[in-house]
Amino acid sequence: MKVSVILPTKNEEEAIGIILKRCKEALKNIDHELVVVDNSTDRTPEIAEEFGSKVIRNVEGYGRAYIEGLKVAEGDVVVMLDADGTYDPLEIPKLIEPIISNEADIVLGSRFLGEIRQGAMNPIHKLGNILLTKMTNFFFKTSLTDVHSGMRAAKKRIIDSLKLSCEGMEFATEMLAKAWRMGMKIIEVPITYHPRKGDSKLRTFRDGWRHLRLMLLLSPTHLFLIPATLMLLAGVALILYVLLFEPIRTHTLVLASMLTMIGAQTFFFGVSSKIYSSKIGLTDEDKFVRFFKRYSILEEGLLLGISLIVAGLILGYAILSAWIGTGYGELNALNYAILSFLMVAVGLQVAFSTFFISSLWME
Repeated sequence: MKVSVILPTKNEEEAIGIILKRCKEALKNIDHELVVVDNSTDRTPEIAEEFGSKVIRNVEGYGRAYIEGLKVAEGDVVVMLDADGTYDPLEIPKLIEPIISNEADIVLGSRFLGEIRQGAMNPIHKLGNILLTKMTNFFFKTSLTDVHSGMRAAKKRIIDSLKLSCEGMEFATEMLAKAWRMGMKIIEVPITYHPRKGDSKLRTFRDGWRHLRLMLLLSPTHLFLIPATLMLLAGVALILYVLLFEPIRTHTLVLASMLTMIGAQTFFFGVSSKIYSSKIGLTDEDKFVRFFKRYSILEEGLLLGISLIVAGLILGYAILSAWIGTGYGELNALNYAILSFLMVAVGLQVAFSTFFISSLWME
């Protein structure tokens, strides 16, 4: 069993020597290699080479550093470790032990299960970590405590199978999301988080947004389908309420029409996103996707869309005829005019969206 420790570095001259020395100490009885993926302007790569590390130079981006490091790593187990002194390499054995004993595929070092030393994490970063972890657990039905930990270990074959591609800080979220969806066993072990040596490379709001952005893109049900369903239900309910009970509520009907149109379009965005995610392997092909994968979905969608368009045009023609019948005088049919417009617009959305959905299945 060989262990590869991959360290992304950017101007870590102050800490890298200490970190590499402690890595060697932690793995002195285990076959191992050190892989430093660097984008520094100081002596970080030279110091890494003095410790016998494999050094890959001029690689920009946190995720890109790991992607390039994984290409040259030869170990059966990969340890991912920030090189700024915030994580103690002497804790590496507790991360790799569950993997060696085949109790886990991926092991996270959890700062929140362990200890966060005074001054190691500012309150904003702490709050951000907690909130993003809770959102990750909500979206992916996990129960983790520290999804953004910069100290983690995994089986090399597992990491390779995930086909990771994010080049920024969101790489950490992509790794866990894909592993969970592939049924990998993920556990956490407590670790200690120390004050960093040197300047922080973390950009609070930009990096936080990149994590949230990826989570939303990997969760089309939460991003599109749930809001779409709520808008459609609210829109249809308000339309029925106005037409059946309160025809004077024209402004309410306008709101209802807006909700229905936006809800319909958002729904088809969600369908397209789920199909695309399934097609490229990000998600499994569930019953929902299989329903819209049927060969007849285009004809069914066209039939529904054309029916709505025809119904809207018939209603519009009836309004026009009534107007002509009054000698082009005053006409009190605004509610029905709104309904006519809505049916034609939604009908066109349905027709064109089913064409687009069908095109996603083309090879």
